[in-house]
Amino acid sequence: MMTRFCVPSRSISAIASLGLITLAGIASPALAVIDCDKTPDAPLCTGEPRPKPKPRPVPAPVPPSPIVQQVLARSGQIQQTIDTAWSEFGKGVLAQQIKDELDGKRVGKIIKTIHLKNVSVNLRDLAVKEVKAGPGANQISVRLVAPRNNVNASANVFALPDPSYRVFFDLELDLTLSLDNSSNPIRVDTFNARSTNLDVRGSNLVGTVTKSIGDFFTGGGFSRNITARATQSITKEQLAANIRAIADRFSVFAGL
Repeated sequence: MMTRFCVPSRSISAIASLGLITLAGIASPALAVIDCDKTPDAPLCTGEPRPKPKPRPVPAPVPPSPIVQQVLARSGQIQQTIDTAWSEFGKGVLAQQIKDELDGKRVGKIIKTIHLKNVSVNLRDLAVKEVKAGPGANQISVRLVAPRNNVNASANVFALPDPSYRVFFDLELDLTLSLDNSSNPIRVDTFNARSTNLDVRGSNLVGTVTKSIGDFFTGGGFSRNITARATQSITKEQLAANIRAIADRFSVFAGL
């Protein structure tokens, strides 16, 4: 007597699918299950991540042009030019731009009526003066840092005594200049100013007001405002003209 078994159609479908997967694994090694006992060094067996793509090679630096080499050789005159440009032009202009930007500035996020007033700005002398060739053949890069500058300000707060603050910060300036032998040998290609290492002190009021003002300075608002004000108010042509006049005073380009 023959016994018949009834296999549900769903089971038949599952068995058929399993058979197809097995056949596909045999036909295609890429789909086959890896036997880690036989191939312990396979990537999926060792647990190591897949290899990362190789980074693109860094292009070789562009050799500086003769005029850039000759100007950089006059390091003493360059230092004099930078110090004089900062003390006679850059320091005063940037201090005024920072003051104009902060005076009356609304800095409160929670209390919307907080405004800065009685702002005074003190910028220090340069401590870092780096000048190097590049990135282009006719370009030089200049990086300047004036540390421990400070801004004094008070806050106009409704129905409360006006708190006062002193904010210490470093000011970093980066310029890219193009040099040539024309009648206008200096052109400013890029100019960026930013603040770092901010430290807010000297408040005679604590709580929400202090936090709102502190967030403005240390949370990036102060630095963004300095950058925007400096780069928008000081034109590259104005900056280049001042640098060129002072460089001529120290004969940076004489005989080139």
